[in-house]
Amino acid sequence: MFKKIERIVKQSKTFVLTTHVNPDGDGLGSEIGLATFLKMKNKKVRIINTSDIPKQYQFLNSGKEIETYNAARHDRFIREADVIFVLDISVSKRLDRMQQVVMESPAKRICIDHHLDNDGLGHYNCVDEKSPATAELIYNFIKYFKGKPNLKIAQALYTSLITDTGGFRFNATRPTTHLIAAELLKLGVKPNDIYSNVFEQGNANVMKLLGRMLERLKPKNDGEMNWTYLDEQDFRETGTHRSDTEGFVDYTLKLEGSMMGVFFYETPEGHTKISLRSKGKVDVQKFARQFGGGGHMHASGITLKTPFQSTMNDMTAKLTDYYHKNYSKKSKKVA
Repeated sequence: MFKKIERIVKQSKTFVLTTHVNPDGDGLGSEIGLATFLKMKNKKVRIINTSDIPKQYQFLNSGKEIETYNAARHDRFIREADVIFVLDISVSKRLDRMQQVVMESPAKRICIDHHLDNDGLGHYNCVDEKSPATAELIYNFIKYFKGKPNLKIAQALYTSLITDTGGFRFNATRPTTHLIAAELLKLGVKPNDIYSNVFEQGNANVMKLLGRMLERLKPKNDGEMNWTYLDEQDFRETGTHRSDTEGFVDYTLKLEGSMMGVFFYETPEGHTKISLRSKGKVDVQKFARQFGGGGHMHASGITLKTPFQSTMNDMTAKLTDYYHKNYSKKSKKVA
């Protein structure tokens, strides 16, 4: 697949890069890394995302390369581009507001991703579900192209790696991941600088928001499953944004014995976003797929355009039942 993509890149002049709604470190780092490399090849490149950049990743956008989608400003360029790279996503609906214009564009769509879900978004799909981060694929593609990553590329890809591997602690992390990280460090990446930008940019209001979430942490299935939530009132009263909750769901697994964590939050439209995390044999992606969500075995998400309170009550019951039937220590299905 790299060979096919290399040929397309060499033959093309204009590129659009995009990622999923509510972009994370892997999506944004992969975009900056690939865009910088393509510009080194004298290509015309624009990064256009449907959502704004979360505060903790603004340092990646020092050159203001990442634009927030506006139909009047961007649709023509998207339609006239030779290639659209869609990174860290394989399902078109996760493009959100950009879905229609991207899917209708005559441009060649190239999907580079590490998620299992795929609805034929790309004409060319370079997907490796065993990779812990899309950044690994971007790094390998640049090397396949005989490219030499510079410091900017290295900082972007290192950001992707540390965020999507959970600081190299997730089981998807493999020897290759550490070897790539070592190469990026050789290029001048300062780990503390990246960590500080991503994980140490909170403020008092965000801490108050986190406190509310932690106060509501409730156990199910004898404490093997824990869930919590934040609603519109919480964001309004603390003066915070939904993007400030990145990483909050991880706290649901910090309690002893917790194997599955669930975090609900209310969207500005009054709808429901669900973040799922798990350990061991517990597969949250399997559950998420039933409701149009997806991700990985141990980290998945669901977005439902249904009223928050009633949806949270209904989904909590469904999640409790799913865990009890398939993974509870009292279940005969668990070895």
